[in-house]
Amino acid sequence: MKILVLNAGSSSLKFHLFETDGDAIAAGSDRLLGRGMVDRVSSMKEALERAFAELRPVLGGAPVEAVGNRVVHGGDVFHSSVLVDEEVEKKIEELSALAPLHNPHNLEAIRAARQHLPHAKQVAVFDTAFHHTLPPRAYAYALPYEYMEEKKIRRYGFHGTSHRYVSWRFAQLHGKKRADYRMITCHLGNGCSICAIAGGKSVDTSMGFTPLEGLVMGTRSGDVDAGAILYLITREGKSPDEVLRILNGRSGLKGLSGVSNDMRDVIDAAESGDEHAKLALDVFCYRAAKYIGAYLAAMGGADVLIFAGGIGENSAEARARICAGLGELGIEIDPALNEAAANGDRQIGKSRVQTWVIPTNEELLIARDTWRCIHGVPHE
Repeated sequence: MKILVLNAGSSSLKFHLFETDGDAIAAGSDRLLGRGMVDRVSSMKEALERAFAELRPVLGGAPVEAVGNRVVHGGDVFHSSVLVDEEVEKKIEELSALAPLHNPHNLEAIRAARQHLPHAKQVAVFDTAFHHTLPPRAYAYALPYEYMEEKKIRRYGFHGTSHRYVSWRFAQLHGKKRADYRMITCHLGNGCSICAIAGGKSVDTSMGFTPLEGLVMGTRSGDVDAGAILYLITREGKSPDEVLRILNGRSGLKGLSGVSNDMRDVIDAAESGDEHAKLALDVFCYRAAKYIGAYLAAMGGADVLIFAGGIGENSAEARARICAGLGELGIEIDPALNEAAANGDRQIGKSRVQTWVIPTNEELLIARDTWRCIHGVPHE
């Protein structure tokens, strides 16, 4: 089955074309036929037309039979990937209030794909779904209870497809199941989050009501005292929209360093003596180490720590700094293994808590979920 995977942004569309089925999933022989990104578009209809212009030579006239759509926010409604129908579309639209920067564009891509591929079945795969297993003690904020009950203000977590994929991949490499391990998975890229996985389920995660909470990110602040935000509004005269733009686009590595949101640039500047870049690097790594320590406590230990995402997969310096103070907690990386020029799944620490780098593949997971939804096969 040829499956088109779509990841829609405000003015861009990332696309991957896979060929897969039940046998291919079991054997790990799914085929990536084509991929790309179109940006600076005025509509998803235009984006899809440009995407298909790029894919036409690969397809050779063969039909796309299904579309897997990344949808950021599933709220407390969607606990797994689902076939898209009118009711699902309506719910995704309602949940746009929780993710106004993401869900409307995801929904626009679904509707554009239906126009372009009227006979293809569509599936929605939610970033939040993997975290629906969070216990109340992990997802509840200590606000008046009615805010959670009536306004749905609670921790949802994101990057679920990445955390789900790398935890599954680690277990597969060892011939076991995710439920056989206690895992801490670190998705570190321009967006960053950490997840605690016990019994095969997400039991805590660093992102919260929105993707702003938690770790320091490329341009996002991560944890900030709500009082500081109120101070900017009430004392400094900044509008809520302006503060939101600051928190999302002018903070994180970029805001602290004044150099870049790219970890490579920040490390280069820090090594050249830039004090702001040194601070940004220190805060980034310290915050990640704190969350890892917290999740070791929450689960009573862990069997493996996994790094994924652009920084997690490629920055030996960031991994080394994050793990430097965790030896007493059973995490020590091997400098030679950590710094080796290598790609793919690899172990970089053999202490009591194993440490691994596992490249994430969210698009493949979305393609597989799409096939499973269409054929009624349980998700892994």
